[in-house]
Amino acid sequence: MSEAAWKDQSITRGFLFISFGAFFIMFSLATHLPAYPHMIAEFNLAPGYAVWMQLGLAVGLTGFQPLLGWIGDSFGIKIVLMIGGVFMIIGSLLVAFSFSFWVLVLGLFFKGISGAAIAPSGFAYAGKYMVGTQRGKAMGTFAAFITIGSVFGPVLSGMIVDAVNWQASFLFTALLGGVGIALFTFVPHVKVQARQKLDVLGLIFVLLLLVSLLTIPTFINSYGIESGMWIPSLLVFAAALLILVFVEKKQKAPLLDMEYVVNRNFWAPTMIAVFIFLGYTGVMYLLTFFVQNVQGKAATTVGFLQMAVFLGTSAAAYVSGRIIKKLSARLVIGFGILIFASGIIMLNFVTLTTSFAYLFISMSFVGIGVGFQTPVVKGLIVSKASVERMNVVTFTNTVIENLAQRMGASFALVAFSIFSASGNNVAAVVNTSWVIIGFIIIALLLLPLIPRAIPGIHTSEEDLLDTRVVPKPLKAEGIK
Repeated sequence: MSEAAWKDQSITRGFLFISFGAFFIMFSLATHLPAYPHMIAEFNLAPGYAVWMQLGLAVGLTGFQPLLGWIGDSFGIKIVLMIGGVFMIIGSLLVAFSFSFWVLVLGLFFKGISGAAIAPSGFAYAGKYMVGTQRGKAMGTFAAFITIGSVFGPVLSGMIVDAVNWQASFLFTALLGGVGIALFTFVPHVKVQARQKLDVLGLIFVLLLLVSLLTIPTFINSYGIESGMWIPSLLVFAAALLILVFVEKKQKAPLLDMEYVVNRNFWAPTMIAVFIFLGYTGVMYLLTFFVQNVQGKAATTVGFLQMAVFLGTSAAAYVSGRIIKKLSARLVIGFGILIFASGIIMLNFVTLTTSFAYLFISMSFVGIGVGFQTPVVKGLIVSKASVERMNVVTFTNTVIENLAQRMGASFALVAFSIFSASGNNVAAVVNTSWVIIGFIIIALLLLPLIPRAIPGIHTSEEDLLDTRVVPKPLKAEGIK
């Protein structure tokens, strides 16, 4: 076998093991939502306490992604993958055997760390080792893999919750975490040539910034917007942001790649993704309480609606990755935004008796719209990043997207609580969907900033071959 053929096989094999392992981890991460109302009832708490559960998951998903990106660049992506599997097991067991509500929140926090380690891994791997059509297909395939796990996660979880109890669903996810670890052991370990120094100050201020931002909707929901309890969190966020920018500009190897963040190929698609993800996650949490608490339907029904979202996302991402090289990046993202908007607009017409089929179609459009644009966004993010900083760049993008999703979830819970205060829960859904439409309009206004071509995909492999980093034969470079 020629060296070039061996390299291609090594790259592909590693990518497939990452993708299959990520499937089981992300499957596990998606199972908690149908159990939320039952978990709240277990501890005799009001629905508003779900915001604290969401906060625990959100801090795990966002707060440690910069650190995990540094670990990937300094020690290799395989270490990060194993961390993801271990924390999924620990977090699931803590939730399943929680003796208090706050232990449950801690377990969700650990599950969040697991998702933070896994979600960007395949994109970083593809950006570092692949170019051209191969990179586009890999971006779409990995997006499909991590989303397809979420297709069946809520459905199966809803069935387990209805048939057994909510604790059983978390014992199941602990088992899946073990399956993920077993698959990650087969990912080749590539020795990193230059280990970077950890940016400790950057890590401290990133955590402070994210925790303060994520607690704003938590305090609003718990104490009311008029109480002003959320203002200290806002002030801490603003101060941490200013200090973080100053600190990161002084670092030679910053935890957040501030130099690349200002590149249009990074910030333009990231900002579009932020406004879309605010609505994407928000509408799923909104429907969870609408379907179960307002329409009075079972948790399994919520699971099937979640399935519609994730199935649409997965299928659209897979297709998009295969046609991305033939179409303009701006066209693909714009089409995705319009499909997403169609699903949100349908929610403006829901009533107490709205059928399952109607909601299923609406959620399918939401999923398709997001999935169609995901490979393009990820392709643009890695398009001009240095291979030595690929994990930091990719994890930086993902922490921003995850932050938007967590804020979207908290926003939906808070908005539903505020709008339903008048007693009209159906109107609360409609009013919240109008706010999401506002996010969509902002995303469309940013669309002209997206370049038509994506470097690394809309460029010949011959032009980029010299910049690609590929694993060498096992014995020669110490790949284990």
